Amino acid sequence: MADFTPTQGRYLAFIHAYISLHGYPPAESEIAAAMCVSPPSVNQMVKMLEKKGLILRHPGQPRSLQILVPEDEIPPWNQRKSAKSPLPTDHKPKPTAATPMAPPANLYVLSVNLVAGPVSEKFANKRIRRDIEIRGDQTLEQLHQAIFAAFDRSDEHLYEFQFGKRPFDPDGPNYGVPDPQERDNGSGDARTTTLDALDLKSYRVFGYRFDFGDEWYHQVQVERIERAIPTVTYPRVIKRVGQSPPQYAEE
Repeated sequence: MADFTPTQGRYLAFIHAYISLHGYPPAESEIAAAMCVSPPSVNQMVKMLEKKGLILRHPGQPRSLQILVPEDEIPPWNQRKSAKSPLPTDHKPKPTAATPMAPPANLYVLSVNLVAGPVSEKFANKRIRRDIEIRGDQTLEQLHQAIFAAFDRSDEHLYEFQFGKRPFDPDGPNYGVPDPQERDNGSGDARTTTLDALDLKSYRVFGYRFDFGDEWYHQVQVERIERAIPTVTYPRVIKRVGQSPPQYAEE
């Protein structure tokens, strides 16, 4: 029987649940977000779990955690066993109305590839990609903000998501921030349109255009649709490929 404290059990429970859901271990930053603690605290706990022989890890190698505790000894994640208190034999509990549980939110895992923009020769023909997780009840504007931050931009401009017959189809359904001066310009409002409202499926590809002057084009693909972890803050970047080019051309 593995020996661990309730807190250590919570860490083991989350790591096990994450691996079961994604097929690979969580990063320490993801554990920190789920446990609502700082990354250094997670690092100390991971070292303690390794010292006690509860997990195996490979320092310097990302996402290398492996649980050594038998699965039937790992506590369930996000579930608490109610304490049993003996009741008198003549005691009958009063019926209570069941509280309906909210269904888990959809989680969209999106790959965002930069395909065109005013990049210098240093970034030409380089693969620049960000993988982002976002809940289905979050809006396209929140996705825009996540992409904005993921590509290390600092100056806001107009943007538009394009959902036509091809990734960059200005004539198809598109969503941005409508101009109040135009009553009907055919654009949806990204501030109120959620991911779930778009009826997205895995491998659906659509376009994201940022800064209508410099014209940065991104191709977004739905990699998969899962269930969101209730204790994790979304949207969040889970993978970065390539360095972000500067928002404005270097002098």
